[in-house]
Amino acid sequence: MKLSITSVSDWRARLGRITSHYDYAIARSARLSYGQEVTSVALLLMCVSDQARLKRRLRFRREKAEFYTDIMLDLSVIIPLPMKDKMRYVFREILEQLSEQLNRRKFRDFDHKRFLRDLKRWFKRIEERYDGQTSGPWHYASGE
Repeated sequence: MKLSITSVSDWRARLGRITSHYDYAIARSARLSYGQEVTSVALLLMCVSDQARLKRRLRFRREKAEFYTDIMLDLSVIIPLPMKDKMRYVFREILEQLSEQLNRRKFRDFDHKRFLRDLKRWFKRIEERYDGQTSGPWHYASGE
């Protein structure tokens, strides 16, 4: 399974710092299979000030086994949060919105429930390892 996560956001949301940290989940997902119907999931995190005019896009290309969707994030919610809470907010929204999108579709050969469980577990590991630093390079809690 190929997983890709990217963002279009106001710089104050600091999504670049969060998405740069998803390498663990992306690398982990590449080794796993959830069926042949969906072999690629692409998420675009949208967090901009004029979001009211934007519509969430969703595309499932059966012939290429690709699932694309936008994850809409509220800029006014994310800006005042400390970095660790920003991370939690983004994780929660990805899981909720992606779950909603995947549950609307009938898949013959894609175990989306297991995929979402794994994604939740990966996000939890990322959050546990992050020490809360908001500037400079990413640091991990000691003990690794």
